[in-house]
Amino acid sequence: MAEILILFFQSLTAHVTMNKIPCALPRVDWRPSLMQEKSDSRSFTAVWLCLFLFSGLFAVLQAFILPPLHLPQGIMFMLCSCLAASPILCYGSRTGVWRLYPVTGTQRPPVRVFLYLFSIILILNLLLSLCTPAIEHALRLAGIGLREVTINTASSLSLTLYVCIVAPIVEELIYRGVILRKLLPYGTHLAIVLPAVCFALMHHNFYQGLSAVLGGLVYGFVALRYSLAASICLHIAKNTVSTVLPLLEKGGELGAWATLLLFFIAGVFVLIGSIVVIRRKSFRLPQSVSFPNQPRAILSHPALWLVLLFDTVMLIVLSFTHV
Repeated sequence: MAEILILFFQSLTAHVTMNKIPCALPRVDWRPSLMQEKSDSRSFTAVWLCLFLFSGLFAVLQAFILPPLHLPQGIMFMLCSCLAASPILCYGSRTGVWRLYPVTGTQRPPVRVFLYLFSIILILNLLLSLCTPAIEHALRLAGIGLREVTINTASSLSLTLYVCIVAPIVEELIYRGVILRKLLPYGTHLAIVLPAVCFALMHHNFYQGLSAVLGGLVYGFVALRYSLAASICLHIAKNTVSTVLPLLEKGGELGAWATLLLFFIAGVFVLIGSIVVIRRKSFRLPQSVSFPNQPRAILSHPALWLVLLFDTVMLIVLSFTHV
């Protein structure tokens, strides 16, 4: 699924731009010295431990530290996010990992490409919502129920600002600004997919995780093909629409028609863009220098599995219940 999405995005961007920008991702040509290779394990230990601190600190601050202060929910989430993100963002700034991005990957995406990618995210989330009854039915047959965790983003301005602005910026800085760029020399597929999986598990919510892993693949492609700023803008747009949609549902018939029109336009963009990709028949894999033994070493790193295990356990505990 991840590779198909990546191939579609690359083919589209190769032919819908006015300047005919090549669809292949910028070639990464970093060849570390032997000393650098020996320090990789230590370097990634620091990265994964910082990511573990982000998830752990956020959970502790949200559950135990900040609630006694009786702050508005949006302000509390902002403080949790910024404080928890400090270690990994400081690491990225101190080690210069953000400078690993190729200069050729800082161009602005054409509007039509941006709309196409945004439409893909909307349609994927629509399909996910349509599958929700079947998923819940299958879980009930297995004796598993889902906890209802709802956040009313319209309840306060601070919460709306957090969901629509602060969260996308912080999350993109971490998962596409630090993790993706740190993994980039070891293969573009690994650099896109692994941060998307970590990003999804970090939400500690089943449905948010499914939506986040799909969106994370798109954000990763955009950050790699264009710039981190572009992925931040796309993430902000997605969260903003997700905040507006519940309000449209309360708008009666007019809101229903507006929602239908939004998804219809998104479907048209996806259909036309996909036709362009298929007709061009240009499916080229991204070119990068990948070190054969390193991806396996990264995926088997104990600190990475500590992060994945913690977030998976939190997701199970906070999302599921026995029926």
